[in-house]
Amino acid sequence: MKNSLLVVSAIGTLFAHQPVMDMAPRWSGGWGFQFRYETLGSDRGIGEEYNGLNKSYYRHTTWFEGVYTWKRSIRATFKIPYHKINNERQLIDRANPTLSNSGIGDLIIALPLKKYSNMELSTSNFGLTPQIRLKTGDNTDLLTSKSGYGLSLSYSTENPKFYRLYDVFGWTLDDGSKMVGFDINIGWHPIHNNESNSGVFLMWDGTYRLNWDKDENSDSRLYTGPVAVYYKGNIMTRIDIKIPINEKVEKASLSQGTIFQAGIGFVF
Repeated sequence: MKNSLLVVSAIGTLFAHQPVMDMAPRWSGGWGFQFRYETLGSDRGIGEEYNGLNKSYYRHTTWFEGVYTWKRSIRATFKIPYHKINNERQLIDRANPTLSNSGIGDLIIALPLKKYSNMELSTSNFGLTPQIRLKTGDNTDLLTSKSGYGLSLSYSTENPKFYRLYDVFGWTLDDGSKMVGFDINIGWHPIHNNESNSGVFLMWDGTYRLNWDKDENSDSRLYTGPVAVYYKGNIMTRIDIKIPINEKVEKASLSQGTIFQAGIGFVF
């Protein structure tokens, strides 16, 4: 079993989701933007007999994302991250054992295409989303810029009380690495006020990612946890907590720990 000199592979927790909060806008000529903050990392090794050089890895990412809808069924989105990373390694010499870096990540552009079906008390849609990732980021020991392309297939449905989203997707990057995954959101819509257009969604999330590096070493991670969405007028906020249930790696690595995400979005 090889020991990895890399700390942890990014599972792309936000690669599948689209602004704003996977929910809006839903009208022709609509547009919006959002900020999402994500933190992950740990000091717990995984894989057989982990004895890598890395003692801990923590990443804080702020995403700026936007959307424009030509009409309900055709829209364009972008997502660009800013990363701040701290990686502590075993002290081999007198050098500083902690590496820190920050910088812009790679731009992701997508073209979500949706087919809506509207019933008297519910609405649903099937989605097909081609995506590309462009090399706009920094290249350092901790940040690597990569280009690639992805495809997402999704289905969502909701009525006045319940909401469901299923999303299956894959990515291929220019360094030979690949990723497939799925996201499931199943939720309850307990509060809605028509006069103020405000309310709350309470959901449960399931997230799975399977990665292969350029040498075909696999890395699979399963997460689950609660989601809360609050909206009022043209503002939406969202909090996600993703708790690791199962992490399996062929190449010894570090656990990503519990992932926390929080965001605020605006639609017009």
